[in-house]
Amino acid sequence: MKKIVYTLLLMLVAPFWLMSQNAIQEIWTQPAAFKADEMISVFFDVTGTPLDGISESEGVRVWTWFPNNPDENWANPSEKTKLKHVNGNIWRWDLNPAQLYNLPANQITGIYGQLQNYAGTKITDAFAPDKGNAITVYSLSTILADDAIIEYYPKQFTQDRPLSILINANNTWSDCESTPTKGKLASAPDIRMHGGVNGWDIQVMNNTENLAKTALTHLGNGIYRKDIVLNDYFGLAANYTVTGINMVFADKTWAYQGKGLNCADFYIQTPEKVVEAVPTLIFFPQKVSKKDLLCILRQNNESSLTGLTYTLTAGTLTHSGDFEGTTKEMIAYINLVDLLKDSNDVEKIHVTIKSKTGKIISETDIPLVQIND
Repeated sequence: MKKIVYTLLLMLVAPFWLMSQNAIQEIWTQPAAFKADEMISVFFDVTGTPLDGISESEGVRVWTWFPNNPDENWANPSEKTKLKHVNGNIWRWDLNPAQLYNLPANQITGIYGQLQNYAGTKITDAFAPDKGNAITVYSLSTILADDAIIEYYPKQFTQDRPLSILINANNTWSDCESTPTKGKLASAPDIRMHGGVNGWDIQVMNNTENLAKTALTHLGNGIYRKDIVLNDYFGLAANYTVTGINMVFADKTWAYQGKGLNCADFYIQTPEKVVEAVPTLIFFPQKVSKKDLLCILRQNNESSLTGLTYTLTAGTLTHSGDFEGTTKEMIAYINLVDLLKDSNDVEKIHVTIKSKTGKIISETDIPLVQIND
């Protein structure tokens, strides 16, 4: 009966772990909102995947199948699908999607694929719509609407990742000190951002000293885009929290200005921070004997956690191992049947769980239920 219970446990737990263990931790692009016919950089965090800690000589490449596959040889990647190592477990893919896939820009809505080493022997899970992490080409339809003035992407942005701010210069307001005029900014020879955070507490001003920094990119039809990483752009201290972004747009001489409705300064409120779920540690079964397969699960791990190890002590016996999985769920199986077969006088086991950095996560004694053979 006990064997049947263990089998059911493995059937319930293992498939979930197998589906999640290779998931890419995070994907972001620079610019955040991009067109399919411009150069972009895609960043991948491969922490917790088979590519975790991979060397530059072994390499990381993209195997992509949507909108098509620009590489034909699985084990002989071309230069256009190879990634560059940034630092740690972060890798970067530089591409112009329209050129890479040899398609008109309006036929490219997204990019799907997976990561692997050059040899194709270590493979991550896919980045695709069904995984919720596809690389999506930003649609300009919202900012091109008749009454649209400002838009930003992504909506759930953070201070340390790229943010794209888009304005429709045709709908901004100028000459606010006299007779407000709509759309004048669209005639400006250049458009720049005069910006600040937290009620203009820290500013990057539109002046001659910042000309190389404040310029926006013209996307056509009077649509302009400013690409920033808040921490970098405003030179923010590590403990500085942004609650909102303040903006006015103008050319470098301030002859043309652009404000929002009712000639108000533009303002973007930062999204509320997502509170991480509390980690949960589960031992199964709850009553353990020397004839059990001990399963330890830790779910909703901290985003900074790169891995877990365990050490089991039983009398003079010590056994150590690693958990497997991702931040969502890490799991370890310990076969007590084989491990304690010669430990007849052991009445309890001591289990210590640590992070890869050595921090103790849990330390507990587990009594062993005595079962007659």
